Amino acid sequence: MKTETFSAWVLVLVFSVAAAFGPTAYAQEANPSAAETSEESLERFIRFWVGSFSNERQVLLHQDRLVPEFPELVRLSRDMRVHRLEGSELGDTALFLQEIKSDAPTLAHRQRIMTFEWLEESQEVHVIQHFFAAELTYDRPLMDASAAAALKAKDFTLARGCDLYFQWEADLKRFKGGMRPQACKYEHPVSGPVYAEFDMILTRHQLLYRDRSMMISDGSIRGEIDGFSWLRFDRLSDEPQMANGDRISKEQLMRRMPASGGMEGTWEGTFTRVDPEGKVLETFPTKIVATFLPDGHEYDFHQLNIYRPGESNEQVIESYGKWNVDRLHFFNNRLEGWSKDLDLDDSGLTYAFTMNFNDGSGISVSEIISQNPNNLDERLRATQYMRDGKLLRRTLIQERRTEQPSGGQMTTAD
Repeated sequence: MKTETFSAWVLVLVFSVAAAFGPTAYAQEANPSAAETSEESLERFIRFWVGSFSNERQVLLHQDRLVPEFPELVRLSRDMRVHRLEGSELGDTALFLQEIKSDAPTLAHRQRIMTFEWLEESQEVHVIQHFFAAELTYDRPLMDASAAAALKAKDFTLARGCDLYFQWEADLKRFKGGMRPQACKYEHPVSGPVYAEFDMILTRHQLLYRDRSMMISDGSIRGEIDGFSWLRFDRLSDEPQMANGDRISKEQLMRRMPASGGMEGTWEGTFTRVDPEGKVLETFPTKIVATFLPDGHEYDFHQLNIYRPGESNEQVIESYGKWNVDRLHFFNNRLEGWSKDLDLDDSGLTYAFTMNFNDGSGISVSEIISQNPNNLDERLRATQYMRDGKLLRRTLIQERRTEQPSGGQMTTAD
């Protein structure tokens, strides 16, 4: 197998999110009409909150080697899973929330059931928090949603001063709210009387909150999460838990990688290989089929590279990819690496990837891919192969999309 075996692999990706999905019900929810009823407002708030969330991207940012080790920065990964319960005694509409920290993956650091009502006079969503009556308030054993739905009112206690209130901020397309000031008061066994403070922001794709408590005796802070920083949870899926260990839904992955997602489909073109001085070594035709896979597959991405299609020396390479926090990790039988949109590219039409051969050759590969802004079915790629800091060769690639995405079906047998 030649060293370019996989350079085409990350070819995939880029259709703009709008082109990829078009208008959706959730897009409409994020831009409600002025005539929206109270029932519709409440339902939109609940749907924004149901699903799987993680603050892993925030943590990754703060783990950057250039960021100082300030105590206020968030460095602990947390997942949040919010189920909509059916048949709960607590109310017709009830949500079950579990927040799980990476340092205690078998426990729910926070575990709540919440019920809702619409306050017409103040135009607010009123969230009633049902706290477990058992001794453990935090770090409780994980619970299935079905088990939570079967619990009775006697299993919970209410602290009405700790209820939450949210208003819709139309200009920012978000709900924002929290506890009323100095309303959530409780007795701490060591610190005495304490006020809890909680604020939260909820959008279609993110949930942010900050939480701390203050001692009433002297106004000092008794406890806070990561220096009272806002914890930013990004939506992984509209479902609280996904099949086959998926971390992120296809919809959310494509939204996070619009440049990469825009290059899904079948591409045909020409590879031109040149030496370090620019002398052409060979030119040959290629065909590449790139597919983001539907939810529930073992992998998130599949790519088929066909070099010299139809010729006697045709070469076929199959590769797979899996989302990892902020990039797509991929591999085949000789290479592995990652691809990522270039966030600083204002056009949103460029992404890059790096690869390393695992055959002991020490060869590394980097590639940049750009779509033609005047014709999204055309793209250009430039690849360079290096070893020990020296250039070995380059591959220049021109391609045209000849077939649009097939709707997420693999190009080979599942």
